Amino acid sequence: MRKLLLALPLVSGHAFAGIEISGIIDVTYEVATSGGDTVERVTGAGLSANRIQFKADQALTDDLSVKGVYEAMYNPHSDDDMGKREAYAQIISKRWGTLSAGRQDTPSANAYGYADPLFGNEYSLINNVSVFYAPWREDRSLMYISPRIEGFEFRGMATQGEKDGSRDGRVYSVALDYWADSPWYFSGALDRKYQRNLWDKDTMEYATDLYLTAVYSMGKTDLTAVYHRYTGYYAYAPWVDFESNGSDLQLGLRHNFGNKHNVAVSLIYKDDRKDEALSDAAGINLGYIYNYDENIDLYGVYAYIHHKRDSDVRYPISWNLESPLSDENPEGMQLGVRFKF
Repeated sequence: MRKLLLALPLVSGHAFAGIEISGIIDVTYEVATSGGDTVERVTGAGLSANRIQFKADQALTDDLSVKGVYEAMYNPHSDDDMGKREAYAQIISKRWGTLSAGRQDTPSANAYGYADPLFGNEYSLINNVSVFYAPWREDRSLMYISPRIEGFEFRGMATQGEKDGSRDGRVYSVALDYWADSPWYFSGALDRKYQRNLWDKDTMEYATDLYLTAVYSMGKTDLTAVYHRYTGYYAYAPWVDFESNGSDLQLGLRHNFGNKHNVAVSLIYKDDRKDEALSDAAGINLGYIYNYDENIDLYGVYAYIHHKRDSDVRYPISWNLESPLSDENPEGMQLGVRFKF
């Protein structure tokens, strides 16, 4: 694995037999408190997930083309096997839209991902507090993406779910966004996921998530907002399940100073109305990025999540740390370098 990683920068931007290879190597020094312990380590994937992507596309006619993408995640400090991040194939028509099948982001994730001030970094409050156990990247999915007409684009997805003929694991996601020649971006998205109750296999549960997203651009500054309303049954088999009902609001800012310096701020407040397994919470995520050159970024990131009360299920600052204890408020800092090839 390490020999492969050393060779990746040498093939950056190259195509072999019509296949384009690109990716990211991200290494970070981290100090974080979670799970009743403070860890100090050098790890990967602070600002971006470590990945390598293979992409191929081919025009069939003036209107039709096909594209295939396989993207794997990797850890630059171990010999662990690569894990599949995205893998999908598309038939693209400029006139009629795109049909996409495989493992890919939901239509909702496409919207709130753009509004995330740091675009889904390891400490992302949108990923870790807002979305939490809701669907966001799904296997065995079929998605339709419409052409953008008068600034509007529609996305709709359905997944196969488990291969047992039931609705277990089935996800439906739809989104409509507006992006035209103006400083505004708007999106509304709705997700529904079906899942068997972890303790009663005869009971089919479901959860519903609504996302309203807005981004306002002022030159080199973006102001972002994501409102999320959720209700239903959420589970991560076989360890965690709970019923919940509530909402959260994320407000963010990203700014480029017109040179190599960038800052980002993300704030979130979560109001869990059921107030049982989950707690109300507030969080902050701060980031600074120095663009050393076109392919290398140096960065620092800080995050903290404060829970209003003790609870069985806690919001993490990172899914790569031990889960916070029932009375713990996780906190972390990362200093790293990201290389894009």
